[in-house]
Amino acid sequence: MSTQKKAWSNVVLLLFTFFVNFLGASGFINGMSQAAVSDKYNTLIAPAGFTFSIWGIIYSLLLIWVLFIAFNSKKVTYRDIINAVTPFYWLSLVTNMIWIVTFSFEWVGISTIFIFTYLFALTASLNKIRTIKHPGQWFSAITFGLHTGWLLIASVVNAAAFLVQINWSVFGISDAVWTGIVMIVAMAIAAFVTESMRNAILPLPIAWAFYGVRSTLIEKGGYTVLEMLAIVGIVVMLLVSIRIFIKNDKGILPIKEAI
Repeated sequence: MSTQKKAWSNVVLLLFTFFVNFLGASGFINGMSQAAVSDKYNTLIAPAGFTFSIWGIIYSLLLIWVLFIAFNSKKVTYRDIINAVTPFYWLSLVTNMIWIVTFSFEWVGISTIFIFTYLFALTASLNKIRTIKHPGQWFSAITFGLHTGWLLIASVVNAAAFLVQINWSVFGISDAVWTGIVMIVAMAIAAFVTESMRNAILPLPIAWAFYGVRSTLIEKGGYTVLEMLAIVGIVVMLLVSIRIFIKNDKGILPIKEAI
């Protein structure tokens, strides 16, 4: 397949993904929206509903990105990034749609596998964007950094929902303690991935997610320690973002790599 065809197929597949997302969010699939399933298998780590508005920003940026790439796909300067990212981009969209279907049918365990595959595809795309010079590289980094960061937390929440569904309990540890452990692990993983990708945007949606988690905990009441830990998560993610920004010589990506 030619580079130009790959670029335009990316646009078509994204639009179809939007359609499947609309069906899922509207409850047309199995009569259950993603929000309804999340509420059914609610966890302490789940961010408040308003935080999911970030998807509007993510999908808007992604649409602008694929159209920009498609309209410039004849230019040789875009050939390498299109050829490198397209396979992982396709994988991310396909697993996105499969996740919508499986989660809507309450196959939460299966959906967990697909959302982590989705996360892998995004991380691989982000790595290609970091290492392959192309015009608009900074915008690519913002688009996929935001997407990857948010999905990292979404994957953790999905896994937690699965554990709730199967009534998983180990060593008699309380939900609050497990939530605290998960929050700390999520911070560590996010910091590691950010350091590896050298992307200053990636921690920001995670900080937003921790803000949403804190809002949920406040609403539930009685989780003061977890509320404080969520604040720590916000601060840590912002500091990680600032550190990488400075390390990149005040850039989203390393200055020697970004265009």
